[in-house]
Amino acid sequence: MEGFIGVAIAGVTALLGVYMIVTGDCRLLHGYHYATTPESERPLLARETGVWMVVLAVAIALMIPSALPDWATVVGVTLLVVGIAGTLVTIARHNGGLVTSAAGAGLGGLGPRASMAVCAAVGALLSLMGLVPGAYMIATGDVSLLHGYHYANVAPADVPALATGEGLAMVGLGASILMFMIGIGGQSVLRPVPRWAKALMVAGGALFAASLVAMLLLIIHFNGSLMGA
Repeated sequence: MEGFIGVAIAGVTALLGVYMIVTGDCRLLHGYHYATTPESERPLLARETGVWMVVLAVAIALMIPSALPDWATVVGVTLLVVGIAGTLVTIARHNGGLVTSAAGAGLGGLGPRASMAVCAAVGALLSLMGLVPGAYMIATGDVSLLHGYHYANVAPADVPALATGEGLAMVGLGASILMFMIGIGGQSVLRPVPRWAKALMVAGGALFAASLVAMLLLIIHFNGSLMGA
């Protein structure tokens, strides 16, 4: 079932990407991703984004755990990070920012301060999905929050180290989400876009990628593979 779901998601993602490449239609993106993109650049935005969606589809397919070896998962995660980064860079380059609107309008008609507050609140809420379980694993040395096959072959003496490493990686994921959302807030409501917002988004993206890769490598190191017997 996991394999079927993964293939289905990869297939839909690929089809959407091919559609954008062929048609040059950027309307599959959120309106704020092309709100300030010149009309002449919108087909190019759509086609470049479509290419990255195909990359994401390949990444998803490679990450199906039950069908492919561990190295394929690592390649898949790498492509996932590259695909997401490519998509974000493409949108920012053509649109002047990931989330744009009329100067001073904010998000959804909200004022700049309210828009920033919404982004920060959403980021804080989403970050809890990494911060809470990460802190729990660090404090308790309990790896049961992972799938059982991720620690099936881990020696008892190594369980605390695995818990600490995975916990730190999860904390990194949570922190990266908060950083990224605050950066989006600054980019979406301030004109010109401040450097701190751009730097925070880049740093958040880099931390997210590093944390995700660390989670996989730690499991492989201590468990011998991602899918222990």
